[in-house]
Amino acid sequence: TDTLTVNGCCKSCKSRIEEAAFINGVKEAIWNKSSHLLTITYNAQKTTLDKISLSIAKSGHDNRLNVALEKAYKQLPSCCAYRTGK
Repeated sequence: TDTLTVNGCCKSCKSRIEEAAFINGVKEAIWNKSSHLLTITYNAQKTTLDKISLSIAKSGHDNRLNVALEKAYKQLPSCCAYRTGK
């Protein structure tokens, strides 16, 4: 189990972040909107925290290890504009 700070601001973000984190080897991923902490339980023989982080960044969410590409960020719904506000 590990934690990762992930930027987001709403229920849609929560769903997207948790879904993006759930790659092969991840058993559980729960993001807390208030703290921005994602708690991940995973099998270290099947994946790494960096791979999980990269998957989250590809979904449009900046995190402690990887920054989302501008193209991915711009595809987020307006309610998920955590960089610029609504």
